Amino acid sequence: ADSVFDGKVNTLESEMDSAEGRLDTIEAVSWQNEKFVLWSDNSGQPSFSICIPFNGSEATIGNGSMIAFALDNNEMVHKIYDCAIKTGASCEGPPGIRNGDYYICYFRDFDGNKLAAYHYPHDDHL
Repeated sequence: ADSVFDGKVNTLESEMDSAEGRLDTIEAVSWQNEKFVLWSDNSGQPSFSICIPFNGSEATIGNGSMIAFALDNNEMVHKIYDCAIKTGASCEGPPGIRNGDYYICYFRDFDGNKLAAYHYPHDDHL
Protein backbone atom coordinates (compact mmCIF):
# COMPACT_ATOMS: atom_id res chain seq x y z
CA ALA A 1 0.00 0.00 0.00
CA ASP A 2 1.04 3.58 -0.67
CA SER A 3 2.01 5.54 2.44
CA VAL A 4 1.35 9.19 3.23
CA PHE A 5 4.26 10.09 5.49
CA ASP A 6 5.94 7.14 7.01
CA GLY A 7 8.11 7.46 10.10
CA LYS A 8 8.38 3.65 10.16
CA VAL A 9 10.53 2.63 7.20
CA ASN A 10 12.35 -0.60 6.46
CA THR A 11 12.86 -0.01 2.71
CA LEU A 12 13.56 3.50 1.52
CA GLU A 13 12.50 3.03 -2.09
CA SER A 14 8.93 2.10 -1.14
CA GLU A 15 8.46 5.34 0.78
CA MET A 16 10.25 7.99 -1.28
CA ASP A 17 7.79 8.47 -4.15
CA SER A 18 4.85 8.39 -1.77
CA ALA A 19 6.13 11.10 0.56
CA GLU A 20 7.64 13.19 -2.24
CA GLY A 21 4.25 14.21 -3.64
CA ARG A 22 2.88 15.17 -0.25
CA LEU A 23 5.88 17.30 0.65
CA ASP A 24 5.80 18.96 -2.78
CA THR A 25 2.45 20.33 -1.57
CA ILE A 26 4.31 22.53 0.92
CA GLU A 27 7.13 23.30 -1.55
CA ALA A 28 9.76 21.28 0.30
CA VAL A 29 12.93 20.20 -1.48
CA SER A 30 14.68 16.90 -0.86
CA TRP A 31 18.18 15.58 -0.30
CA GLN A 32 18.99 11.90 0.05
CA ASN A 33 21.60 9.23 0.51
CA GLU A 34 21.31 5.44 0.85
CA LYS A 35 19.93 5.61 4.43
CA PHE A 36 17.49 8.54 4.39
CA VAL A 37 15.62 11.23 2.50
CA LEU A 38 15.34 14.68 4.05
CA TRP A 39 12.87 17.39 3.05
CA SER A 40 13.22 21.05 3.99
CA ASP A 41 11.65 24.32 2.93
CA ASN A 42 15.08 25.99 3.38
CA SER A 43 13.58 28.50 5.84
CA GLY A 44 15.78 27.56 8.77
CA GLN A 45 12.87 25.62 10.27
CA PRO A 46 13.06 21.95 11.26
CA SER A 47 13.13 19.43 8.44
CA PHE A 48 11.35 16.10 7.89
CA SER A 49 13.10 12.87 6.97
CA ILE A 50 12.33 9.23 6.30
CA CYS A 51 15.12 7.00 7.54
CA ILE A 52 16.03 3.35 7.54
CA PRO A 53 16.88 2.58 11.19
CA PHE A 54 20.61 3.13 11.67
CA ASN A 55 20.80 0.35 14.29
CA GLY A 56 19.57 -2.27 11.79
CA SER A 57 16.47 -3.13 13.83
CA GLU A 58 12.97 -3.11 12.34
CA ALA A 59 11.31 0.30 12.30
CA THR A 60 8.39 0.89 14.68
CA ILE A 61 6.09 3.83 15.39
CA GLY A 62 6.48 6.00 18.46
CA ASN A 63 3.75 6.00 21.09
CA GLY A 64 2.85 9.58 22.03
CA SER A 65 5.02 11.13 19.32
CA MET A 66 3.86 13.47 16.58
CA ILE A 67 5.52 15.39 13.76
CA ALA A 68 4.10 18.87 13.08
CA PHE A 69 4.73 21.00 10.00
CA ALA A 70 4.63 24.80 10.46
CA LEU A 71 3.07 26.36 7.34
CA ASP A 72 2.72 29.91 6.04
CA ASN A 73 -1.08 30.15 5.96
CA ASN A 74 -4.37 28.34 6.56
CA GLU A 75 -4.70 27.47 2.86
CA MET A 76 -1.50 25.42 3.04
CA VAL A 77 -2.88 23.55 6.08
CA HIS A 78 -5.93 22.61 4.01
CA LYS A 79 -3.78 21.58 1.02
CA ILE A 80 -1.61 19.17 2.97
CA TYR A 81 -4.60 17.77 4.89
CA ASP A 82 -6.62 17.25 1.70
CA CYS A 83 -3.64 15.61 0.00
CA ALA A 84 -3.03 13.30 2.96
CA ILE A 85 -6.68 12.21 3.25
CA LYS A 86 -7.00 11.79 -0.53
CA THR A 87 -4.05 9.40 -0.51
CA GLY A 88 -5.26 7.26 2.37
CA ALA A 89 -4.32 8.94 5.65
CA SER A 90 -6.88 8.73 8.46
CA CYS A 91 -8.29 11.91 9.97
CA GLU A 92 -7.37 12.69 13.57
CA GLY A 93 -8.85 16.21 13.42
CA PRO A 94 -9.80 18.31 10.37
CA PRO A 95 -8.34 21.80 9.83
CA GLY A 96 -9.63 24.36 12.30
CA ILE A 97 -8.74 26.75 15.13
CA ARG A 98 -7.46 25.03 18.27
CA ASN A 99 -5.54 26.15 21.35
CA GLY A 100 -5.96 29.87 20.76
CA ASP A 101 -4.94 30.98 17.28
CA TYR A 102 -3.40 27.72 16.01
CA TYR A 103 -5.05 26.68 12.75
CA ILE A 104 -4.17 22.99 12.72
CA CYS A 105 -5.09 19.58 11.34
CA TYR A 106 -4.11 16.08 12.42
CA PHE A 107 -3.85 12.82 10.49
CA ARG A 108 -2.20 9.38 10.69
CA ASP A 109 -0.27 7.55 8.00
CA PHE A 110 -0.80 3.86 7.19
CA ASP A 111 1.53 2.76 9.97
CA GLY A 112 -0.17 4.86 12.63
CA ASN A 113 2.32 7.73 12.83
CA LYS A 114 0.54 10.92 13.89
CA LEU A 115 1.24 14.09 11.92
CA ALA A 116 -0.02 17.65 12.10
CA ALA A 117 0.15 20.72 9.89
CA TYR A 118 -0.47 24.15 11.36
CA HIS A 119 -0.36 27.88 10.83
CA TYR A 120 0.12 30.27 13.73
CA PRO A 121 -0.01 33.99 12.81
CA HIS A 122 1.99 35.27 15.81
CA ASP A 123 5.64 35.15 16.91
CA ASP A 124 5.02 33.86 20.45
CA HIS A 125 4.67 30.10 19.82
CA LEU A 126 7.16 27.33 20.57
